[in-house]
Amino acid sequence: MGYTAPIVAAVIGGLCGGLVAPWAKAYFDRNTARHQAFDQTITAVKTVLYASTAPVYVDPALLGGGQRAREFNERLPVLRVEQFLDATDEMRKAIAALEPHFKLRWDPDRYQLTEEELVGLVEQLQRAR
Repeated sequence: MGYTAPIVAAVIGGLCGGLVAPWAKAYFDRNTARHQAFDQTITAVKTVLYASTAPVYVDPALLGGGQRAREFNERLPVLRVEQFLDATDEMRKAIAALEPHFKLRWDPDRYQLTEEELVGLVEQLQRAR
């Protein structure tokens, strides 16, 4: 007779755990995916912000002068544009991945956003996260 209460409690606990566990897993997985999507989008927008404001010229004296410094400064603008284009593409992919969780207010038809617009996107994302 003394074993009945613990057995009943164990059966009820097992049933509740068995019924609640799939729901809890789905709930926590959904929240984890949402947070990851926000984090990836914030990182992508900040990367575009950096790529759009990165220097395209370095003082040759800082590079040691000479031919190598001049060649570096000739290649640097091209590298910066490539980085910007890659970062913008990644930002658009991240925003698309975020869309099931949050509808971002921005103009997707414009390829290049201003610095103020990018900062606004980051603030909008951080508030919504």
